[in-house]
Amino acid sequence: MYAAEPGACPLILGLGNPILGDDRIGLEVARALHARLPPGAAALCEAELGGMELMDRLEGWRKVALIDALEPGALEPGALVELELDDLATRYAPLTPHNAGLCHCLELGMRLGMQMPDDLVVFAIGVQDPYTFSEQLTAPLAQALPGLVEEIFERLFGPVGRWGCQ
Repeated sequence: MYAAEPGACPLILGLGNPILGDDRIGLEVARALHARLPPGAAALCEAELGGMELMDRLEGWRKVALIDALEPGALEPGALVELELDDLATRYAPLTPHNAGLCHCLELGMRLGMQMPDDLVVFAIGVQDPYTFSEQLTAPLAQALPGLVEEIFERLFGPVGRWGCQ
């Protein structure tokens, strides 16, 4: 699913389960963000896994934007928060099954000599219902989707964004 070789450009990594309603928000935002960029500006990867299984997906990428759902009640549905890695292990642990062990995954990868990202940013999105079998987002998330994509685009690739437009 990668559109480029690891390290050549940033990786947009969307996490979620495509058949669990709002849990798919990371996948939807990642797809739309990637489509918003010029060709070759970033690679896209979608994953339904987490924890230590993410090591293979992260290996070799210098810059990674990870996008996932935050447990219901932590944020209003459709709200966005940019998390520091320290926050994952303390304040927001666990985000979802996808992010459990992300810090440990990165540390273990480095100890094993794997090239882990130098710059990893985690975007977590508040959800309403990530438990019901559905291939659709709830109304609040569907309405928030375009704004979430634009906000992450500006934070990462906008004129004063973290990475600028490649």
